[in-house]
Amino acid sequence: MKRLFFLLALLALPMLLPAQERVAERTYISTDKDVFVAGDRIWCSAFCVDGQGRLSAVSSVAYLELHNASTMVANARIALVAGRGAGWMEIPPTLPTGNYRLIAYTAQNIAEEGYDYEGLSSKTLSVYNVLTNERVDGGVEVVTPEAYAGLPSGMGPDHDSGVTLHWENGRLLLENRSGEPVTLSLSVFHEDGIRHNANPGIADFLGSVKASHPGKVSGSRIPDYEGEVIRGRIVGFSEEMIPHLIGKYAFISSPSDKSDVYAAPIMEDGSLTFFTGGIFGNKECICEIEGIDPKLSCHIELFSPYVNPRVAPAPVLKISESLGDALKARSVAMQIERRFEADTLYEYLPRRTDGLFDENVCVRYILDDYTRFTTMEEVFTEFVSEIRPRRRSDGSLDIKIRLADIGGNAAYSSEQTMMMLDGVPVFNQQKILDYDPLLVESIDIYPYTHFIGNRIFEGVANFVTYKRNLPAFRFDSNARVIDYQGLCIPMAVTAAPVEGNSNYPDYRQTLLWQPLLEIEAGGSLTVDCAVPLYTGDFNAVAEGMTASGNPVSGSITFDLR
Repeated sequence: MKRLFFLLALLALPMLLPAQERVAERTYISTDKDVFVAGDRIWCSAFCVDGQGRLSAVSSVAYLELHNASTMVANARIALVAGRGAGWMEIPPTLPTGNYRLIAYTAQNIAEEGYDYEGLSSKTLSVYNVLTNERVDGGVEVVTPEAYAGLPSGMGPDHDSGVTLHWENGRLLLENRSGEPVTLSLSVFHEDGIRHNANPGIADFLGSVKASHPGKVSGSRIPDYEGEVIRGRIVGFSEEMIPHLIGKYAFISSPSDKSDVYAAPIMEDGSLTFFTGGIFGNKECICEIEGIDPKLSCHIELFSPYVNPRVAPAPVLKISESLGDALKARSVAMQIERRFEADTLYEYLPRRTDGLFDENVCVRYILDDYTRFTTMEEVFTEFVSEIRPRRRSDGSLDIKIRLADIGGNAAYSSEQTMMMLDGVPVFNQQKILDYDPLLVESIDIYPYTHFIGNRIFEGVANFVTYKRNLPAFRFDSNARVIDYQGLCIPMAVTAAPVEGNSNYPDYRQTLLWQPLLEIEAGGSLTVDCAVPLYTGDFNAVAEGMTASGNPVSGSITFDLR
């Protein structure tokens, strides 16, 4: 019942809060470095703060866009927890050489009057395409090696304050001298002499936030309080369909053994609003309308959450033939990392999870532990006593689940139950009865009432196949399978398994990326850093803030020879 009360409160909150009382937010993005090659991954750490410069507890999603002079060329969504989050953005391997503008915002910024997408929440990143001569039109200037050597350089923050870094024998020691708990990002990368544009550091950002006067935040956009609010519409919607669709629900879900399933009521104009807990990762999603006539030619379309605003072109990128060796080394490192991928380089960090299913009260049947039957009806009859199929008067199937009340008394559900296959709702329950049980590994039964959006189901049964991708299942005509870009799964770059592994050609340019470090007041932290096969100079940069909103940063340069 708590989930239902929360949903109702969430729907009402934007109407109850006056516009002037809504929280204005700003988002700072620290990256592992400022210079990349096309095909690289930009590692990002997000700091979302309110107008006082303190971490914001409102938005749970930050939207990132990478822009050239005319449009968005890449994007990402980062999950935020108490103002902090981590993710990455893939640089397309076909992106032309040039400077690009990285911008960040939240749903609160979209609803804010006059929000400046080019402000200190943006930064300039340089991208070199080492596989083609294509360049951003008017965005690249070739200079002599002597002129290039005279350009300013340096990747460190605008000042060192609050955090001290020490390097010794493959370890970094971070000491918190700020007098408060701090949260920060830490990057260790190769200093190969490629210049970059000056970007504002976190001290500049926080100072600007505290001195600014944000515009009024209106009620035109519902904040992403507990997860991303996904919007969509019914395609093919018409006035003639209103009697058939109003009162119905649209569902989005993704095939897995988990519970990424969300419902939205269909509004009179055909619009949809899904309040999600956050769908992580890039995956296929199933969009389907519950219980409509298959003859109705309509389906669900989801809207892009990105604003794609017009922004000014980034500064001109100056290049020189003297960069040849450094860019070749970066190209080799990028191709090796894409080949070996996350098996050796990355470490998954904790993330917020959806609590739709309570695994502690799950009744699980592993079908290989029993005699294997060839029909689902035999499976139910022989050993799954919690499920009972019944025929309605019209001949349609109605599958019931045995529920237990607070007194321990058991009775079969009287209202609608939810049947799922690999986490995807199946509204035509006859399809469950007709499904081949030899494809199913387990049946997970959750014998209690569930609230999905404001839909109520008395019990859920999830049929989990061996492949977790709904093999041999045929959807109704209104269902659509879409490629969905979910929230980034937060990860750190540690490369710990490759250290000392002679079979791995270790030419990484980013040696270490820790986006969500925390250090207590007066405390210290030691971080292991696997060294590569090549020698040279390396930078270690830490950026973050204290609990009261003060910036902290630190940097050192060390050599590995």
